[in-house]
Amino acid sequence: MGERLYDIIKSGRMTKRSQNKKRFTPVNYKIRWFELTRQFLSYFDTENVEKRRERGRVNIKGIRVVELASLNAEGGGDPIAPEGYPFQIGYCETTDGGSNTDTQYTLYLVANSEKERHEWIKVLRTVCDDNPKSYRYHKGLWQGRKWSCCRGGSKNHLGCLETTNWSEPNNNPMSMTSAISASEKLWVNFGMKRSVSQTTFTYENEGTHFAKRAS
Repeated sequence: MGERLYDIIKSGRMTKRSQNKKRFTPVNYKIRWFELTRQFLSYFDTENVEKRRERGRVNIKGIRVVELASLNAEGGGDPIAPEGYPFQIGYCETTDGGSNTDTQYTLYLVANSEKERHEWIKVLRTVCDDNPKSYRYHKGLWQGRKWSCCRGGSKNHLGCLETTNWSEPNNNPMSMTSAISASEKLWVNFGMKRSVSQTTFTYENEGTHFAKRAS
């Protein structure tokens, strides 16, 4: 069943930065109308229901990060970024079967006021309260060869900041070192097969898969 207007939890106008999922595509900023439900964050070219076209959507189940961002201020590095109050949504795209892909993308948005940004972040974290969360993130932008915030030279470089400790119980605010230590305990105590990389923690036990992803 399709989503209806009364399913909308929050809506409003924000500026969206192009995601540049394909290489060598130009960066731009466009004003979009956003609508949040418990299934999707969708954005349109206009608020008018009869005339608008959907320009994209993010599946709520794929969201891993909801944090502040730095675009044109110190640590941002984008001279064409508009004035405003930026934040970011890190997410994994979902397949037709509903499972998440490994690649994480970042949607950068600019709210019109600090109050509006705070409200969007709060409501997004609320609808994502059952999602697995990333442990770390980059506040700045990937500039093709390095991150603007920490100068890390790989796009998959471990995030330079710890993510916020959300209030829900399934988000573990441990540091990265503590997370690795905890994985060792799980491996010893429950006989799990352990796979640890720089960007992903994976635990497998009799076909059950648990993952905590670090952006």
